[in-house]
Amino acid sequence: MKTAYLGPEGTFSQEAAALLSPNSELIPYKNFRLALKACADGETDNAVIPIENSIEGVVNASIDELVFEEELYIQKSINLTIVQNLMVKKGSKPEDIVRIISHSHALPQCKKFIGENFPNVELRTVSSTGEAVKIVSGGDKGLAAIGSSAAAKIYGLDILASSVQDSNKNYTQFVLVGKEPTLDYNGKDVATLAFSTKHEPGALYGVLEILAVYDINMLEIFSRPMKNRPSEYVFVVDLAIENNSEDIKKAIELMQRKSSFIKLLGIYTLKNEQGGQ
Repeated sequence: MKTAYLGPEGTFSQEAAALLSPNSELIPYKNFRLALKACADGETDNAVIPIENSIEGVVNASIDELVFEEELYIQKSINLTIVQNLMVKKGSKPEDIVRIISHSHALPQCKKFIGENFPNVELRTVSSTGEAVKIVSGGDKGLAAIGSSAAAKIYGLDILASSVQDSNKNYTQFVLVGKEPTLDYNGKDVATLAFSTKHEPGALYGVLEILAVYDINMLEIFSRPMKNRPSEYVFVVDLAIENNSEDIKKAIELMQRKSSFIKLLGIYTLKNEQGGQ
């Protein structure tokens, strides 16, 4: 069994992959798209990607790949507590830092700490927190990275400040995806689907009303622009199963009639994990 994840070693995605697929060989890829493509093409059996952070919000690159590009389905999910750390090469001091690098979602998670302690330092985004730590390990004393303590150990860096995220309730939802559709509701927590409505007044209300009629709890809804169709959107919703699987099935059947596009992204379990150090 092989599982793709956003590499290199030392990313939070690697930790999530180890938790979601503990018996797999973990294979790093340079970005989310390549990790998902590897799974879709059969290079790996699964892929693990982040889809939402509690501070920074939805990971659009991941969601768009699942909705528009690859025929992959969510198998299971975890909320991983994320603890961000500021790290440097051994011997570097805070006054040496001229540039802080990390993933585009990690830097905003730490904006208060950065603003209070390094207001004039240049910020640079790279493909992952692990890549940032790897770059700092081979760079000069003026570089610092934000990432996991595990990455600091792997690449031999000093942690100048730990737990630098804006909130101690900082978590990221990661999902394990595969090519097999998930159709069994038994023992599952969430059903996620994406849909688009006709471009007419009341169309969205007409779809969401179905969920209300069947008394289905909608945990979350957000929208993404429909590719190559200006001013049209796809809505992504999480539905709580809560021993209500038959009603959810009926509701989805009715939603199909009122939607111009609909795709079931997965039926899966959701666990909370600490980790993420």
